[in-house]
Amino acid sequence: MKKQILLLWAVCVSFAAVAQTNGSVADYFSAKIDSLVCDTMFVSAVDSSEVSANPVYIKLLTTPVLYNSVVNRAFNSGFGVDSISGNNGLLHDEKRSAVIDKVLLEIYRKYPSKIRVTEDRLRDETSVPAMESIDKVSKIQFDNNPIADIPESVTGGLKTTVKKPSYWRTSGSFDLKFTQNYVSRNWSQGGDNSRTMLAILVFNFNYDDKDRITFTNKFDAQLGFTTVEGDTLHSFKTNNDKLRLESTLGYKLVNKLDLTAKSKLETQSLPNYPTNSYDFVSKFMAPFDATFSVGINYKPTWKNLSLTIFLAPLSAYNYRFVRYDHLVTRYGIRNTRHHREDFGTQLVVEVPRATFFNILNWWSRAEFYTNYARSFFSWENKFDVKLNRYFSVSMLVNTRFDDSSPGLKDDKYGYLQLKEYMTLGFTYSW
Repeated sequence: MKKQILLLWAVCVSFAAVAQTNGSVADYFSAKIDSLVCDTMFVSAVDSSEVSANPVYIKLLTTPVLYNSVVNRAFNSGFGVDSISGNNGLLHDEKRSAVIDKVLLEIYRKYPSKIRVTEDRLRDETSVPAMESIDKVSKIQFDNNPIADIPESVTGGLKTTVKKPSYWRTSGSFDLKFTQNYVSRNWSQGGDNSRTMLAILVFNFNYDDKDRITFTNKFDAQLGFTTVEGDTLHSFKTNNDKLRLESTLGYKLVNKLDLTAKSKLETQSLPNYPTNSYDFVSKFMAPFDATFSVGINYKPTWKNLSLTIFLAPLSAYNYRFVRYDHLVTRYGIRNTRHHREDFGTQLVVEVPRATFFNILNWWSRAEFYTNYARSFFSWENKFDVKLNRYFSVSMLVNTRFDDSSPGLKDDKYGYLQLKEYMTLGFTYSW
């Protein structure tokens, strides 16, 4: 097989030059295939009056097609009538078809992604008589003009379109849930134990060139409303509010190891109020956190589990901004300023999706950042149990630690913050 592939490659290299001298591409290609069948390396001359174009060669000169006849002959170890080219079943044509079949099977095995058209679809678009009319074409003339005018009878009227591959992929999900919620007293954005309604929108916009470059973008928006007994000032409040955009640009160094630049922007959309108070404790851009880092991303995989482990040693830049004067100290910023920035080390470990027992899905994201004077840690987990295609039971658990915010320190929990809620509701993914 290797010998035949090399010979066909040599045919393609000398294809144009010989075609001009002999005057017929089809005749020259026919003679070369015949030389492979006869196990000879040289054909002295081609008489176009004796050799006519065989339509089986079109398979090697057009966009790759998955031919049922080729696959069937491979499994049956025999030869039959070619449903596209109209092979006449003669011994010489059988041997010639066998050589071309081996080349096509090698393409199917090594480059399955290149096959865009099936034989059935080809037959629907082009009538068999039109394909058989190729037999009547004896020559394809070329001149010094780089654009070849190929008669329509050669292609049977079939239009070939070459499309540039798209490396961008989009996906997302929308959840509308009813929740039971628990919030520790020192949770950074405030909140109360309650029953809530929660909406979650996740949108992914990713690029992968299947070689070196990947660029992933994830937008995560969450908004939850709650009613609290004993609050006489608010009929409902927001108790879960998040806007987060995370982007990762990776360049593959070796298998499963990328040189990566990562960014994260996070804030909320609406104000949050304590019970029986008009003084909000968080709002849009209060706080606003941004992290930019460069490091190494390792992506090990197992049967039901995949991980991404990102490490940026001493190369992570963290920025926090608070719009309102009365909130700056609550989020660890000095009274006279509205922002804080520093450099440190960042570690992010994420489980994009793990499936157990075909019904339980787990997503997890753990982030640690330190500038060696303060530390921040966040661990988010989401467990989904599918009831059917559109409904599921979910449990979300979020643990945080931030010792740079004295206003969030609690007598019982210290700087540890905990948020947990269970949900039952509608889920739609695309």
